[in-house]
Amino acid sequence: MAPKIVLVTGANKGIGLEIVRQIANKAGYHVLLGARDAERGQKAVETLSGLPVEFLSLDIDDDASIAAAVKTVESKFGRLDVLVNNAGVLLDAWDSKVQMATREIFQKTFNTNATSAAMVTEAFVPLLSKALTGKPNVVFMSSDMGSLGQFADPEGKWQDAPMHLAAYRSSKAAMNMLALVYVARFRGQGWRINIDNPGYTATDLNLGTGPGTLEDGARNAVRLATLEEDGVTATFSEKEGPLPW
Repeated sequence: MAPKIVLVTGANKGIGLEIVRQIANKAGYHVLLGARDAERGQKAVETLSGLPVEFLSLDIDDDASIAAAVKTVESKFGRLDVLVNNAGVLLDAWDSKVQMATREIFQKTFNTNATSAAMVTEAFVPLLSKALTGKPNVVFMSSDMGSLGQFADPEGKWQDAPMHLAAYRSSKAAMNMLALVYVARFRGQGWRINIDNPGYTATDLNLGTGPGTLEDGARNAVRLATLEEDGVTATFSEKEGPLPW
């Protein structure tokens, strides 16, 4: 049987690269490592020598780049079985417990984390519709920092951070809603569309401050990306289990 084609965006480093590595180590998958910088993307592929991985040029903030990536995947494979919307930014100041992000920071953050995730997903819908099983997997890489339930809890884990990373939090809450829009659209067709929280993992996004490893940070996303045909949909979870919306 032909391998399932997987695209992971923003995958030349960090959790994205680890997601690529873990999926590529499973039988039956061919992974496209999406990155906007060709040199960095190719170097990342070289670190995975021997695995079924190839570089795909993709800048999720550029509509022309998205369209070109779709054409490339269509011409080479004719379909896409799995999409992992991993690319994202965190631009808030780390002292934002007392400092609200600027309009520019909000706009740039929402553009990448929510708008661009929508544009990429929508552009690949025709190829996802041609998935081998007819039931593709789509994973949105979000954060528990976008959980309204957790943040609204006066005794919850975020009780001491009333303004902490406001742009990032809001963009991830928006991404969660975006995922549910796609759930509603494709539920009757059996698509598996789920949201992952990788946890506080040491990456460039948080200046390497997270205590979690890349291996652990990628684990739940890989589980969701490789769900079988009877897999769940419309979930928001981390490796420890479900998260409140």
